[in-house]
Amino acid sequence: MNDAENLAKLLTHLHPGLFRAFIDDEFGIDLPPPEDQERKRKQRERITKALAMLAVPTRQKIEEVAEKIVLLTDGPGQDVVEGFREGIFDEADRKAFDALKDQYERALWLYRHAPTVFKEALDARQADVFRQSTACYSGFMAPANLAVATDAESRQAFLGAVAEHLGCLPTEVAIQIFLRLRPDTESGEEVDLYQISIHCNRPPETIDCVQSSELIAQHIIRSEPSHITYEPANGHLEVLSRHGSDREALALIAAQSLLQSPITGERIPIKQYDYQSLAASRTFDLSGEEIVASVKVVELGYTDSNHRSLLVRIWSKDIDDIYTAAQSLIGPAFDFRHYHLNYAKLSLRLKKVGRERARTISIVLRDANKCNIKTKREKDRALCDRLLAQWKLVKELGGDDHKPLHAVAA
Repeated sequence: MNDAENLAKLLTHLHPGLFRAFIDDEFGIDLPPPEDQERKRKQRERITKALAMLAVPTRQKIEEVAEKIVLLTDGPGQDVVEGFREGIFDEADRKAFDALKDQYERALWLYRHAPTVFKEALDARQADVFRQSTACYSGFMAPANLAVATDAESRQAFLGAVAEHLGCLPTEVAIQIFLRLRPDTESGEEVDLYQISIHCNRPPETIDCVQSSELIAQHIIRSEPSHITYEPANGHLEVLSRHGSDREALALIAAQSLLQSPITGERIPIKQYDYQSLAASRTFDLSGEEIVASVKVVELGYTDSNHRSLLVRIWSKDIDDIYTAAQSLIGPAFDFRHYHLNYAKLSLRLKKVGRERARTISIVLRDANKCNIKTKREKDRALCDRLLAQWKLVKELGGDDHKPLHAVAA
């Protein structure tokens, strides 16, 4: 099933019986039952063949659902799921959910038994992935410690203002407001984070499809999401939208309708990752970081004046550092400081703490201003943010190229 990667992943990780029940309940498709004393591997092989026999549109429909479930199974997804367990208000359901230890079973349980919680968790997961990405992110400063108005009147005012800005009917906009916890970058302690999710219908699209051997046009309507987060502890109001022109307007509308307070007009500084200093050997300060056992630069890439590039890589347990290793590989006079770095990878070794096993976190810095930490789970991202700032590998650039915000009266 090369066209159904996530469906294949679900089949691999779920018990075949649970997978069959899911496909039957959700899509009304009977998959072959197990034969006497048949091993799980054999069951999965026969299920895979049965799925491959389905019509491509049917399998793609199942794949779309599987993709949403799988999104909540990686590190950031597991953090989000754990944060939303309190949304399962029925005590019996919560006990049933807590009894599940496998992340695939937990994500599937939410999809089947708590669809509202699943939808909110999925929105939060997608927002976390793109947070701090300049392609779809803008940050603004608002007063700290404000209460977010979630009453019906405030929600309706917010929905109406968003619909007016987007040029559509209020019935074509859906909003969700919920509260979750996230680790603070500086202290690591959990702080409140409000998230407002906005879904708006896009204009109808026309696609071609075949019915009864006839090519016909079919109209479909897709919704497009935007997300706004407000962190009372520091007053950060962050907007995630693919359309840069909408972000400032959505921030102002949220401030007026939900925070009922003006925005200061100040932008949250954009982080600039400055890793050229890694061209020289250095000592990494780990004071105050009891869980970090060691850190080492394990990869450095550079480009010369002829646009030729080279990547030097060592093992994290190599007895030499990467600078000594590079000289042994290239020549005794080689020095990274003579070149422009375009790639760096740091390996952080974490100690075993409580139920958490000892593990390694990789921080990758590349190109002009790209860093992989925004895709990590919440507590790992907070740790990496803190360490990069401590090592002077990240700085904040105040005042971007956008004009200042106009304050909104309460």
